[in-house]
Amino acid sequence: MTECDAEYDDIEVIMLSDDDVREAVANALAEAGCTWEELQQQAAVGRFDSHIAHNTWFVVSSFQPLPEDSVAAGRK
Repeated sequence: MTECDAEYDDIEVIMLSDDDVREAVANALAEAGCTWEELQQQAAVGRFDSHIAHNTWFVVSSFQPLPEDSVAAGRK
């Protein structure tokens, strides 16, 4: 084992199932207080209802395809 390997021995990797990902996205949307469609609409115009909604988009947009004409599509 190299010194570099020992530095990362305490990192634990958790693999999420599709159901786990769906649950995480649903929880994030609930926290933001909007549906996926509402969040997509906010992203399309580049104006989010709250900082939480913007952060939620940053996280969950990578799990869903973006419309080609979306303002957010260029930010991915």
